[in-house]
Amino acid sequence: MLGLGAGLACGFLNTAAGSGSAVSLPLLMLLGVDPLSANATNRIPVLIGSISGVLSFHRRRSLPVGLALKVCLPSAFGSVVGASVAELLPSRKLGLVITGAVLIVLALLFTRIKKALQEAGADVQQYSWRESLVFFALGIWLGFIVIDGATYILFALTLAMGVNLVHANAIKSAVLIPTTLIAMSVFAYNGNINWKLGAIMGVGSAIGGVFGARLTMSARAHQYVVGMLVLVISGELIHLVVHYVFETH
Repeated sequence: MLGLGAGLACGFLNTAAGSGSAVSLPLLMLLGVDPLSANATNRIPVLIGSISGVLSFHRRRSLPVGLALKVCLPSAFGSVVGASVAELLPSRKLGLVITGAVLIVLALLFTRIKKALQEAGADVQQYSWRESLVFFALGIWLGFIVIDGATYILFALTLAMGVNLVHANAIKSAVLIPTTLIAMSVFAYNGNINWKLGAIMGVGSAIGGVFGARLTMSARAHQYVVGMLVLVISGELIHLVVHYVFETH
């Protein structure tokens, strides 16, 4: 049931507002799953949610396939590096990195950065070797720890490349598929994915995505979701700080 709840949170929040992994990944660690296994297993609901998103955008003809392929290629190569680094880090150090990533997510919730996404994007779609390097670096992060990686992709697409938000969201979902599959392959090869727990989370993610989509129809959806994120992430952050920052063993 707890795994189902983590999947629900991931699918619900990723659909309604993003940052779902900032809740589901620490929640797995709160339940006693070691950081590496939690990081690996969390990719299953992320993958399911991404596939669902791509299919939805494709049905609405909102996915610019050519640009998506250009962005996916360097990101996929980067994810190999990121997942490999995650495998090498000791458990406590990985826990500290996850703690820092969750703290960044919490800080972003109190800024106007995410609001800028709504105001940016003119479909300029400039793409050169510089953008390839950016997405390679983002791929490393997605392979290493997926927390808020989708938001960083949106930043690059909208603020740096001028892609409108609808197309950027579609490309974001597309990028998450190969990067997640590659990371999962690395983690699976080393036996770090809890498939049973991941399957339960996957079911929860699918259900949570439905409820998240419904919530977005509410006029006050943004306020509800942000308030919930602040409350849940703050509680998880306290636990992570106590466990990984102040504990010395």
